[in-house]
Amino acid sequence: MAKSKSTGNRVVLFLICLFLGWFGIDKLYMKGTWKLALVKFLLNFLIIGEIWNIYDIICACMGRYKLNPLD
Repeated sequence: MAKSKSTGNRVVLFLICLFLGWFGIDKLYMKGTWKLALVKFLLNFLIIGEIWNIYDIICACMGRYKLNPLD
């Protein structure tokens, strides 16, 4: 049974969010700007960035990942 392309991308996105999301790499992977990735990385020094990454991990699991959660 072959995986669909969207399922494969969802798995890759989940793994990137889980392991590299703390650095903002998930925003770059989804064709975001480097500015958004830098903001996410800098907010990790505060608690806000860690909450943002946990939110991104949950959304990637559910298939509702957005590049900018404010949209």
